[in-house]
Amino acid sequence: MPGDKSNLEPAEIIGLYYKALYSGDLVSVKALMTRESYIMTLETFGLRLALRDPDFKAKLKKIEEDPAALEEVEKRLSSDLLSRNLSPDITIVSVSKNGDTRETVEYTEDGKSKKLYFSKEEEGWKINYYAGRKID
Repeated sequence: MPGDKSNLEPAEIIGLYYKALYSGDLVSVKALMTRESYIMTLETFGLRLALRDPDFKAKLKKIEEDPAALEEVEKRLSSDLLSRNLSPDITIVSVSKNGDTRETVEYTEDGKSKKLYFSKEEEGWKINYYAGRKID
């Protein structure tokens, strides 16, 4: 997924995110997300491997503070995601603003309703699971 992503709108990022995710391209997935959201994504998608492999589970628990563990988890998870051979049908339903620096995109993934939250960062819009919280 080469090229500048800073000018992409949240609705455009969703398709890129799923394509990168299920191609095992975690470098691109990481570029589309805030660090906290990326770590949560690795933890979520790594759960299946962690249940089968105690060594992987131990590394998954250390990814925030251990760069070597993060690299190993990314490598294993990348292969696992690629092997799933998924290519979901994504349809954008709506985009709503939550202030100047947050947006919510409602979409369907293979007919299932979903939402992703985005925040405007220095590098452009990023998937940010925490951006769905209300701003006081």
